Amino acid sequence: MHHGSQRLMILLLTLAWLMSPVTLASAVDQTPTLAGTVSMVVNSVALGPGVEWGQGILSLSDGTQYRFTVKGLEAGGVGAAQAFLHGHVYHVTKVADFAGLYGAVDIGFTVLGGQGGMAMRNQHGVLIYLESVESGVQLTLSVAGIEILLQP
Repeated sequence: MHHGSQRLMILLLTLAWLMSPVTLASAVDQTPTLAGTVSMVVNSVALGPGVEWGQGILSLSDGTQYRFTVKGLEAGGVGAAQAFLHGHVYHVTKVADFAGLYGAVDIGFTVLGGQGGMAMRNQHGVLIYLESVESGVQLTLSVAGIEILLQP
């Protein structure tokens, strides 16, 4: 199997696990303790399959801050947009747990500005609940796989 095909297959299988009803239900049933907040700017371009990229800051409850980058794939979007996101982070026991592959389901429509929200979960159990303000023109009915990498 081609390297790119293997990576896509791994991404799709991971997203299927992250977004399964059992996995999501168990995450929602627990009352999480707030670990911190995130703020990020994410750009996206899509015509069916699409790409996302951006950067952000994780601010933990103890006041420490960490920079990170965001990159990802989406399936089912059309258009281009820039989103300014802010949200809450839960289940971070060590900073390294924040980095990883997140699965998210997003349904949205943006015309020159709009608001939305999403929940994401990674393989370490970290949950991020985000609210966004977007600019651009984009229709999204998609499942997204987003990778967050901490900056040195």
